[in-house]
Amino acid sequence: MNDEEKNLNILLETASAEFGSALEMLAACKLSDKSNLCSGYFNHAKDEYNHAETLMSFLSKFGRKTSTKIAREYRFNTRSLIGKYLSRDGFLVETMNIKDFIAYVYTNELLAKESFEGILNLLKPNTKEGKQISLIMQDELRHHGLAKKYFLKHYPKLQPWHLKAYKLKGTISNKGRKFYFKNLRFLDKLFSPLYLLMAYFAGVTVSFLNLNEFNKKGKNLMELSPKSII
Repeated sequence: MNDEEKNLNILLETASAEFGSALEMLAACKLSDKSNLCSGYFNHAKDEYNHAETLMSFLSKFGRKTSTKIAREYRFNTRSLIGKYLSRDGFLVETMNIKDFIAYVYTNELLAKESFEGILNLLKPNTKEGKQISLIMQDELRHHGLAKKYFLKHYPKLQPWHLKAYKLKGTISNKGRKFYFKNLRFLDKLFSPLYLLMAYFAGVTVSFLNLNEFNKKGKNLMELSPKSII
């Protein structure tokens, strides 16, 4: 993967993560039984959707500067979210208790801010795009701060090391997911030629078969031998 593809991959993966986060927050908003939490989750979802839209505009801009083949490979597709950024078991708010869910928000918003620091270096801080990324980073820190505020209010006995443990868990989870899908792509490139070769030989084999047995046009099927292949 050259530098051009790496940059497109970074923008694509981050846009996908933000879009997935928006859906998670929208699900949390829908399931919330408190108006203040519902409003907070909704505004969080709106921010994440805006972040994803901004990143996809960058992706489109950089994609136009590369070959059609490469641009097509790094095109945003919502189907790629399932399994990678959204669990097949349901939304996180449905599968986690509220404490772990807020911990997820707390850690992932901080990790997201760190990811945007890399994108900022890619786009350069003084450019128009760089300034937009800086605003997104402020949003991520604000989301992180709101989650931390919730923790301090509802779980006053929570120690700083608990939050560090949550962050470590989130970091390991993110890296593990990226490692898995990176190797999945490698294996796909490795085995795709083999699958095509097998399909070719299967096609050649079929071309030598006598298919007259399958031609039943104009014949009474009731008179066919029970041993006949239909």
